[in-house]
Amino acid sequence: MPEVTWNAAWDGRPAEYAAKRDCWLTRRRIRYVGDFLRVARPGDAVLELGSGVGDLLGALASDRPDLRFTGIEPQVSYVEYSEDAARRAGVRNLVFRTAAAEDLRDAFSPAERFDWILSNDVLHHVADAARVLNAAAAVSRETTRWLAIEPNARNPYSFLSALARRGERNFWPGRFLRLARAAGWSRRQVGFLFLVPPFVREPPDVLAALERRLEAVPWLAGGIALTLERS
Repeated sequence: MPEVTWNAAWDGRPAEYAAKRDCWLTRRRIRYVGDFLRVARPGDAVLELGSGVGDLLGALASDRPDLRFTGIEPQVSYVEYSEDAARRAGVRNLVFRTAAAEDLRDAFSPAERFDWILSNDVLHHVADAARVLNAAAAVSRETTRWLAIEPNARNPYSFLSALARRGERNFWPGRFLRLARAAGWSRRQVGFLFLVPPFVREPPDVLAALERRLEAVPWLAGGIALTLERS
């Protein structure tokens, strides 16, 4: 029987999970990914692996109507919730499909290719990272870039949280990058972000400013951001 992760515990209650994710960390993530896509050209296709309840893609698609967004997510209730939220918001450049990251090849036709790939707190859950990396390469172009944001195991809180939660794993970037090279990806950039914990909905200005100053310190940051490109 597969382990139940913290996220999967909300399956069947996507609206509650979406409300729980309405916090400063989510808004910081949206801005960070938005900056990553700033150089995307009109008509570019963006794929998110593990789109959850669709909050990230919904915000990005609303802000960038010139891009085409697709989210894949294995939990049916999350996909249905995401589709309904996009429909109610009138977002037309966004679609969702029910699929796991490992099954990308089966989710798209051979002609479908993406210029940008996003993944957020997904890779530390997958059992076979090499399979995901190869599948992502199969649906990408020669110029595709991939932004992967994961919990930073060098941060004591993130490290211990992964040990304490059922079904969670720590993410080790060195191992992941070795697998990435074997699948035809190379590292372009490594960054660190997030200092304010996810239970804070709106930090005071002084804390937000402190985060911007200190989150670049690897052992303080709650997240690590890897940018990959096709090699």
